[in-house]
Amino acid sequence: MWRSRAGLITCPISVRMPALSLYGFDIMSTDAHSSNAYIHLRDDILSGSLKPSSKLQIAALKERYETSAAPVREALSRLAAEGLVIKKGQRGFWAAPVSMEEFRDVSRLRVMLEIDAFKQSIENGDLEWEATIVGARHREKAVTAQANGDLASAAGALINENRAFHLALIANCPSDWQKRFISTLYDQSERFRRLSILNTEEVTNEQSEHEAIMAAAFSRDVKKACSLLTSHIEDSTQRVLDAVFSDKES
Repeated sequence: MWRSRAGLITCPISVRMPALSLYGFDIMSTDAHSSNAYIHLRDDILSGSLKPSSKLQIAALKERYETSAAPVREALSRLAAEGLVIKKGQRGFWAAPVSMEEFRDVSRLRVMLEIDAFKQSIENGDLEWEATIVGARHREKAVTAQANGDLASAAGALINENRAFHLALIANCPSDWQKRFISTLYDQSERFRRLSILNTEEVTNEQSEHEAIMAAAFSRDVKKACSLLTSHIEDSTQRVLDAVFSDKES
């Protein structure tokens, strides 16, 4: 050590500080485990690997994700806040159920928020926005072609690309809050869409609808584009209801 002119004691050798820890656990490591548990649990709920209304036992989830109880509890709490998990007092956690009423409500809110965001996005549209939509549409067509008719096995990829296309349509909406709410609604509807693909041998092809929506948007025909997107969401909602709740009146 040596004394600087200011009278402060300094050290010319850099010292590497150890990772912060709390109660004996490495914080960064703990955060990583929590994040991984959250991601995997969320994906399993959305994909239907963990069925709606199923009991989520911490011991089983610890083994499933090869982690400890703390990250699993944190993941369950986060997903409960998102509405994908239900906490029943001291009885534990369950995967959120699915119902016609819930999906109809999610779809209704999508129409309210997404159509308005689409309108604003068209009005603010530019070449980069169009290129993003074209890219999303290309990926969607490619994934559909690669599925080669086996839609059930490609359900996750198909839904992800469908989501990407819809979010590309509204990308130029200036309201980040509005886009966040729409993204959350997609998360809620994703379980229903995956279940519809898994419960039907053949899914109605939505490709032509997307092409028409894209063409109207690129021509800046706001009224036609918004009308097509509204019909697309409503028709898609009915197809999912028919597939998932075929034994009930929809």
